[in-house]
Amino acid sequence: MSDQNRPEESSEEKDRREQRMMWIFSGAIVLLILGAMGANMMFHKESPTASDNTEISSQSRTAPAQ
Repeated sequence: MSDQNRPEESSEEKDRREQRMMWIFSGAIVLLILGAMGANMMFHKESPTASDNTEISSQSRTAPAQ
């Protein structure tokens, strides 16, 4: 409705406005992704037993002496 009262704008002004909206939208998406990653790190902390695991895989063990 507000477009009806707006005088005709040049294509350059329209392109500039659309580009600004695109940058704002892209920035909002990036902030949303970073916020979700931060929330995931805060709420899903690694359990202490998983970080204290000292089990060695069988591939890295030395062969027993014969």
